[in-house]
Amino acid sequence: MRLVSRAWHWLRANSLTALRRWRSKSDTSREDVERKSTLFNGPKRRRDSSLINSWRIVGAALVLLGLVGIGVGVGISSTPTTTTTTTTTTVPLSKPQAGWVVATSSARGVMVDYTNISEGGATFRVLRLRARTTLLRWHDGYEDPPSNAGEVPVDAGPSIDWSNEGVAGVVAVFNGGFKKSAGAGGAVVDGVTLEPLVDGDMTIAINAAGHWSMGVWGSAGFPVKGFGAIAYRQNLGALILRGQLTPATNPADWDQWGSPLNNDPLTSRSGLGVDAKGNLLYAAAIGHVDVQQLALALQKVGAVTAMQLDINPFWPIVGASLTPLHSPGAFPVQLAYSAHNPTIYNTGWERDFFVALAEPGPWACFWSSPGLTTGADVAQPQVLHLAGTHCRTLTRHARKNQKHTTS
Repeated sequence: MRLVSRAWHWLRANSLTALRRWRSKSDTSREDVERKSTLFNGPKRRRDSSLINSWRIVGAALVLLGLVGIGVGVGISSTPTTTTTTTTTTVPLSKPQAGWVVATSSARGVMVDYTNISEGGATFRVLRLRARTTLLRWHDGYEDPPSNAGEVPVDAGPSIDWSNEGVAGVVAVFNGGFKKSAGAGGAVVDGVTLEPLVDGDMTIAINAAGHWSMGVWGSAGFPVKGFGAIAYRQNLGALILRGQLTPATNPADWDQWGSPLNNDPLTSRSGLGVDAKGNLLYAAAIGHVDVQQLALALQKVGAVTAMQLDINPFWPIVGASLTPLHSPGAFPVQLAYSAHNPTIYNTGWERDFFVALAEPGPWACFWSSPGLTTGADVAQPQVLHLAGTHCRTLTRHARKNQKHTTS
């Protein structure tokens, strides 16, 4: 306020004097002005320097007062001004978690991470697919579940479909379930029923956007209404329901969980679960493992729903890449002592398997596919495309990048 007072007194002392000088000059007759102008400046008239200086003083005073007003909130106008601040809401990133190692990440955060879990003397490799950053596809093998030549579209055939899935980027792969001959449940993909679905069997469903859902087929609330699944894979009963191990996981009931080698219930096993946040959990161990150990390992990493996948040493296979793969590449994160390198899925494999893909970086965009036409019992290829806001450019960029990496 002291600064304002000083500015005001300076203004009065200088600007008012300047105004008086200007008024005095205005009273001078035109003849006198012209005479003085001719005498001192010749025929061309020039403004009186004292008048110019007076106006300069007035201008400087006004500028000074304006600056002081801005600095302390005092303005020429008595009308208050308001400033509107807008905030941009951003989607929280998929963050790393203590005890888990990040395998693959993107602009959205973590896509795939992994850990090791010890249970009853067995060490399980657990792979986690984050629900908000990845999507899932299911593939039929070239031997099992059996199908006729060309019956299953290439996007769900016995190898990763690099022309389609490679556009999004492959981040993980892992094995499927039992052979058809085991009678462990049904399988449906792209409108093709490879094995009829069985009531009471545990089922993973995958929709056109690559989201997953798991539950008991035919139970209340499953499949979820409006989910729009394009693939189903069943494999025996439930390991975990509502966060609790089911009674069937009692080691004494081992014969309900497949035919282990030499009828030894302690064998290599793999399983799949979903946690409370919707993330997908794959767990497997090579060695002497019973079904309860598998269920407990999945429960330890947060599974609230879980099912068993394939068993015996030859079949559990898992791999995660360190960056989205747009063409055949390596999966450095693997299962110790597995009989196969997960790169077998790059070119073709005899048994069914799952492929995890990367969602695009912008949260407003996501990968999707056409979905199935209700009542049409024919093959309906599910080619991926980007959906969402302003995503067409991303689609062109993704396909250009995929073409470059495969050339």
